[in-house]
Amino acid sequence: MRKILLIGLMLCGLMLNVAIGQEEDESRSPHAMAAKVLFNDYALPNGYDGDSLKMSNGLEIGYIRNINDFMNIGFPVKVGIANVPGFQNKRTIFSADAILQLQYFKEEAFLVPYVFGGGGIVTENFEMTNVQFPVGLGLNFKIGDNSYLNVQGEYRFSEAVERDNIQVGIGYLFRLGQRKFEDQLTQDRDGDTVPDIQDECPDDPGLPGLLGCPDTDGDGVADKIDECPDEVGLAATLGCPDMDGDGIKDMDDLCPSQEGTAANNGCPEENKDRDGDGMSDDLDACPDEAGSARTRGCPDNDNDGVPNDEDDCPNQAGPISQQGCPSRDSDGDGILDAQDACPDVAGPLVLEGCPDTDGDGIIDKNDECPETPGSAQANGCPYIDSDGDGIVDAKDNCPYQAGSTQTGGCPDADGDGVVDSADQCPNQAGPAERGGCPFLDSDGDGVEDKNDECPGQAGSLATAGCPDTDQDGVADRYDSCPQVPGPYNGCPDTDGDGVDDSKDSCPNTPGAVTNYGCPEIKPEEKVIIENAAQAVKFEVGKATLKAESYAILDQVATILLRYPDYKVRVEGHTDNTGRTSNNKELSQERAKSCYEYLAAKGVTRERMQFLGLGEEKPIATNDTEDGRELNRRVEFVVYIIQ
Repeated sequence: MRKILLIGLMLCGLMLNVAIGQEEDESRSPHAMAAKVLFNDYALPNGYDGDSLKMSNGLEIGYIRNINDFMNIGFPVKVGIANVPGFQNKRTIFSADAILQLQYFKEEAFLVPYVFGGGGIVTENFEMTNVQFPVGLGLNFKIGDNSYLNVQGEYRFSEAVERDNIQVGIGYLFRLGQRKFEDQLTQDRDGDTVPDIQDECPDDPGLPGLLGCPDTDGDGVADKIDECPDEVGLAATLGCPDMDGDGIKDMDDLCPSQEGTAANNGCPEENKDRDGDGMSDDLDACPDEAGSARTRGCPDNDNDGVPNDEDDCPNQAGPISQQGCPSRDSDGDGILDAQDACPDVAGPLVLEGCPDTDGDGIIDKNDECPETPGSAQANGCPYIDSDGDGIVDAKDNCPYQAGSTQTGGCPDADGDGVVDSADQCPNQAGPAERGGCPFLDSDGDGVEDKNDECPGQAGSLATAGCPDTDQDGVADRYDSCPQVPGPYNGCPDTDGDGVDDSKDSCPNTPGAVTNYGCPEIKPEEKVIIENAAQAVKFEVGKATLKAESYAILDQVATILLRYPDYKVRVEGHTDNTGRTSNNKELSQERAKSCYEYLAAKGVTRERMQFLGLGEEKPIATNDTEDGRELNRRVEFVVYIIQ
């Protein structure tokens, strides 16, 4: 163990000697510090499973000394707890190592890989000590000028039994210090003879007297602090001109040719200033509106030097040449909209910013064949005339049928100026307003055949050339009452209820539209008719009406006489007592008895019919006397014919 320790110390001394010997040539800081979180495993290297000796954690802090781009030495110190063979409880592990790293380093590199090896002393609970030899590899990920994210893995060989282990660390490495001053004095990125360490503008060539900064206007004020870098000015006014020498820049001086005070914005104290903008009224173009000297005292919202009343874009800064509006290049073709003949479509400067898709020298908006090269004579189309009519195909609406220029290159057989494809009478000349047809009126009613719905029957213009027998303005073919004049589909409305006679079930009696033109039976009268079903009584087993039935039948007759347009169907019903055929015959006879009674009271037979249904339609159960009594009835079904 003592030999191993001695060898390790000699190795560290040698590495330190090499580092010290090379420090004089190092141009960057050679010192760095590292910190990591560790994950320790004593199970795998010693043949144990992970459940019996679980992985544990620790911390590492180390000093790294750079020797050159390919070599570092390091002195890491580690502390942690570990599950080690031979002990049930975790042990406190403390170690101090000396290692040699072999790396591939470039200043600008994002990733720096390295391998390492070395030796160190390890103690457990400060009771047991052993020597270990770590070997491994790592990666440094650059995250700043001097900062790196570090990932490292190592296998540690121990001279003690069952103490080999694996350590994985994740942490941070920081390179200390700056370049040597002497080295910095030789750095001059912009080549202006002023070293970068003294150069206030290290990337822009400048003058030594201005700490390496440029001075475009040569007024002795560096551009970086010159508020008017293109105009010769004074240092007192930060490089801006001051014509009257009052210490106020002309751009801020409301009286640039008169010496004044800062409190009065460069104007003499005696000058009047109604709007309080610091510009005397005699020089103020807008004496009642506060403004600036650049705009002669007039307001300028966007501060572009163009007064609001002359600024087409008062809230957007722009040059005077653009009436105060910013320069725009909407289509991004490098030509400003003001000079671009096609500001919304990219095109070359030679075509004033307009595109020419087919490259025939004719811009797309003037090119009738923008995707096919052609000639200017054919408006950008190739000179092809397939039908030989003297009109190029690109302009010929019918390129394969000969025509004339008057018809767009399409044929016109009758020469009436209407092309055959649109001519309703291609072989008869006629005006365009008649679809190329002549004026024809076969039935002589003054309505042209093409507009005459009844070209073989004389009519009138009002009925589209069709006859109208009753002269009510509705052609017979559409007239529901062609022999009788009327306003509703040609039909009259005799009772004036808004339902024409052709649809009115009660044409002589006013009624509701929803009831087919018939009057509605009053609700209380409907109740009387419904109650009659149970109120009408007969002799037992006979069709003879009892005297007590006359009153209700008289009421039914009165209601039917009040509504002469309604029909009535008298339906007789029985219970299921007795034979079905007998019941049906009895119900027929009883319905007829009511029918005859109503006829005797003045209700015409044409309005009535009777029907015996026997036991077919019970309204209650026949299993009880009350139910059978309800089923023995005569119903009066009142309706209108639709």
